[in-house]
Formats: sequence, structure tokens, C-alpha cells
Amino acid sequence: MSWNEYEKAAEKGPGAILWKVFLLIVCISVVLGVTGYIFGWFGEAAKVAQNEFGPERALQKYEWFIDQANAIEKMDQDVILFRGRVGTVTKKYQGYGDDMILWPPHIQAQFNKEKQQADEDLLSVASQRNNLVKEYNAQSGKFNWTPFQTRTDKPVEQFHKYVIQ
Repeated sequence: MSWNEYEKAAEKGPGAILWKVFLLIVCISVVLGVTGYIFGWFGEAAKVAQNEFGPERALQKYEWFIDQANAIEKMDQDVILFRGRVGTVTKKYQGYGDDMILWPPHIQAQFNKEKQQADEDLLSVASQRNNLVKEYNAQSGKFNWTPFQTRTDKPVEQFHKYVIQ
């Protein structure tokens, strides 16, 4: 606005000057508001990037993958242990013969109880292992977790391998 425009507005009265000043303030407010909003988006994006890829978070994610991989390996060893227990129950009762119908009823009941318990324990451990594997693989699939995974090959769920013998 040039000085001449203010003089012309002054000739029209004080309301015209106030109206022009009001419109100028509104225009400046809108421009500043839009600019602030746009820069707010950039600031928020930078904050999210810092939270997801910053050094502290990166270390947490890396350690999570290490802990999870170690837990899966431990569960693999537990599965081997419990599979051996299932076989031990069967070997324990081989002295009674191959035909279970000829075994005394209390021995049959005891064998069935021990075999069922061993099978249930194996299924429980296998299920826990598979849950760990699912969680590990789910996190591996996320783009913001992929750089921190410790294994290039994802562990495989192996439920039927443990159940069907």
C-alpha cells in the first residue's frame, strides 16, 4: 500500500483505513498460519524419524532382535529335550511288550497319562516357540525394523514337525 492509498482512504473516513488495516492483518495471519502449519508437518516428520531411527531406538530394536533370536534358539533346544522325553516314556514301557492290550490296566493307564503329559508339554513348548517366531517375523517385515534384524533368513514355524512323528 502506498502513501497515496492511505491519503485516499483517509479522505473516505477512518472506517476505510481501519478496514484496509484489518484486511492486511487477516492476510498476514493467514499466510503465517499456513506457513506454520506446513513447517509443523516437517517438524512432526522429523520427530517421528528421530523416534524410530534415532540411536537409542535403533539400539533397542537391535537388542530386541538379539534377545528374540536367542529365545528362539533356546526354545529349539527345549523342543529337542521334550521330544526326547516323549521317546523316553515309550522306551520306559517297552518291557511290557508291544501289544498294549496285554498290559495290566493300571500300567496302561499310567502309560497313557505319562504319554499324554509328555505330548502336551511338547505341544506347549512348540507353540511357545512358534509364537516367538511369529513375533520375530512380524517385526522383520516392518520397514522401520528391518535394518536392525540380526538374521537375514527368518526362522520357520515348525508346528507339524513336532506334532506328527
